[in-house]
Amino acid sequence: MNFTSGIKGFAGVLLAAIGLGFGTAASAAPYALGDVFASTGSGKVNVYSQSGVLKQTLDTGLGGFTTGGTFDKDGNFYVTAFSANVVSKFDNNGNLVDASWANGIASVESIVFDAAGNAYLGNAGAMQIQKVDSTGTPITNIATLQNTDWIDLAADQTTLLYSNEGNTIREINTATNVDTVFTSGPYAALFAKRYLADGGVIAASGNGNVYRWDLNGVLQQTYAIGIGSVFALNLDPNGTSFWTGTLGGANVRKVNLATGAIEESWSTGLTDLYGLTVYGEIQAGGGGVDTGGGTGGAVPEPGTVGLLALALVGLGAMRRRKA
Repeated sequence: MNFTSGIKGFAGVLLAAIGLGFGTAASAAPYALGDVFASTGSGKVNVYSQSGVLKQTLDTGLGGFTTGGTFDKDGNFYVTAFSANVVSKFDNNGNLVDASWANGIASVESIVFDAAGNAYLGNAGAMQIQKVDSTGTPITNIATLQNTDWIDLAADQTTLLYSNEGNTIREINTATNVDTVFTSGPYAALFAKRYLADGGVIAASGNGNVYRWDLNGVLQQTYAIGIGSVFALNLDPNGTSFWTGTLGGANVRKVNLATGAIEESWSTGLTDLYGLTVYGEIQAGGGGVDTGGGTGGAVPEPGTVGLLALALVGLGAMRRRKA
């Protein structure tokens, strides 16, 4: 075999190895990065592409309202079945794994994972945040000064953001139990909220605006969404946009975080939207799948890196033999 044909043959092996490695990573979950999960009532969640094309419907079988959701690092989807007082779990193929993965929480409305795989549950019916392990088993109840409908976890893994749908957002440090006001003002009812990478906060309001504050709770920006009262709030995997939707309505919007420009605008065709979840959404607490990237790019799995290294070593050996 001459050197040229050897290189061509080896290149084929190299490409096959690369394709095998990336193919394995890509097939880890069928949900696409950026897919939008809309909690649409009747115990169901509709999965849409970013442009609003319906891809599949997930059904808890419980009826009633579904609200906030999230993912674990394996791409499994969790949604709060608000009316049933439970959290339902679906695998990364959309199959119902456990309709009552976590239960016994009155009016559970939001959920977020920490980096260790534990979850925190916002409780609209009591002044507490419940912490559960990766199996949904309770670990502890964190006492708060208000009900905790919508929550988020900071990067420090100990600070939780919460509100009771009033005009005040609070923070509690779970290491010290210190509970303080993050911000308060003429914001109407504040619903879903998220920490930003710089420590600031963004939240949806019943007055139709989304507000953005710096890490000290000082108002920095007001986004007039123009679709009535907005309820949901999720950070897109691109790191530059957020998603929101009409409270109890059908309208969904993707908005540029810097400029407020509308990047996507579509309707679920239904009138019972009570939460959004975005596959790969950025979460400060480090839970969920594909979090913290902000680029949407795929990262080779360790096995892929090993195949590449092996291929390059072989290529170098062939060149030395030719020399």
